[in-house]
Amino acid sequence: MNGYPYKYEMHLHTCPCSGGGDDVEKHIDTLMEKGFSGMVITNHFFRGDTRIDRELPWEAFVAEYEKDFERAKAYAKDKDFDVLFGIEEHISDGNEVLVYGITPAFLAAHPELKTVGLREYAQLVHAAGGLVYQSHPFRERWYIAHPLPFDDVEILDGVEGYNAANEPRQNEQALAFASEKGLKVIAGSDAHGYTTSGRAGIRSSVRIRDNQTLVRVLGEEKYRVYKGEQDVDCM
Repeated sequence: MNGYPYKYEMHLHTCPCSGGGDDVEKHIDTLMEKGFSGMVITNHFFRGDTRIDRELPWEAFVAEYEKDFERAKAYAKDKDFDVLFGIEEHISDGNEVLVYGITPAFLAAHPELKTVGLREYAQLVHAAGGLVYQSHPFRERWYIAHPLPFDDVEILDGVEGYNAANEPRQNEQALAFASEKGLKVIAGSDAHGYTTSGRAGIRSSVRIRDNQTLVRVLGEEKYRVYKGEQDVDCM
């Protein structure tokens, strides 16, 4: 798309960090083949479907969690492919958030993230310069007790209006909700296996090589939602 040439995967899981995740190298190779400029790794964090030992001391847990990200950065170093750090975290009743613009150091400094509710969680992230989006609202799965957007939507920076692993009607509901509430919309593949990488994401007007640029692009809406090869714009 003219003016938005850089594609980024915004929701992706790797192993051994996330349950069901795949090798970071396979994800990167697949995304490069599909013309992506980069990805944000959003592995399940402490309260979600993580495979990191929760009995570890907090800082040790975060250090283990970070290893998949560091391995991805090392693999992509000479490939002209951007790797950014994010998380997906369970908040309540099976509902989750995607967090961007933060670092492992931020996580290590805030062990209270293990227990706080959405409002305080978002406040901590915002104070660190990050952004919070609800993952796949309206998703109906066995583990989601209340498949609806959070009540405190005003504390969110937006919602994942298009999730490639959701049913079409669920994405339609999410997009309608975002429009009604005036929320920003992002998209992602929710890829676990590498074959599902690159089904959705964003197209950016600039190259995103660091957290500061990612937060600016998302905050200023200098992007378009990418929904696969048809490249449908739902902004």
